[in-house]
Amino acid sequence: MRNLSVGIALALTVLFSGILQAQNKTDPALNKLTADFEAAYNAGDAVKAAAMYADDAVQMPPDEQMVKGRSAIEARLKSEMQKGKVTLKLSPSASAISADQAYEAGTATVALPDGRTLSEKYLVVYKRVGGEWKIAYDIWNSNAPPTPKK
Repeated sequence: MRNLSVGIALALTVLFSGILQAQNKTDPALNKLTADFEAAYNAGDAVKAAAMYADDAVQMPPDEQMVKGRSAIEARLKSEMQKGKVTLKLSPSASAISADQAYEAGTATVALPDGRTLSEKYLVVYKRVGGEWKIAYDIWNSNAPPTPKK
C-alpha cells in the first residue's frame, strides 16, 4: 500500500510540474504574431493590424461594447490611432497551441500621448484560417482599480 501511495504521489508531482512548466513557456510562432501586431499598431497601421484578425473576430475592449468582425475592428483601431500616438509593449507570459486553436496571455504597457502609462493584461485566442493563425478573440483590461465616483 505504501508503494502505491508513493507511486501516486510521484505521478502527481510529475504531472503538475509539467503543467506548471508549460504555463510558463510561450510558443515562438505566437510570439512572432504578437511582435508583428505590436509593430503594426505602433506604426499606426490599422489596416495591417486588423489583417491579423479573423473575419468573424471579436474584440473586447475595457469599458466598451464588443467589436464584432474584422472591418469593425479595423474602424475601431483607426479611430483609436487618430487620437494620438500610443506606444504598445506586449509581453507574452503563457501560450499554447492545440490543433487549430491557440491562446496567448500576457501583460501590456501602454504609453499614452499625454505621458501617462497604463499597465494592462490580455488574452488572445487564435484560430487557424487557411493555414494561417488569425486572432479570433482579443480581450484586455487594466490592472488599475476603477476610478472612484465623485
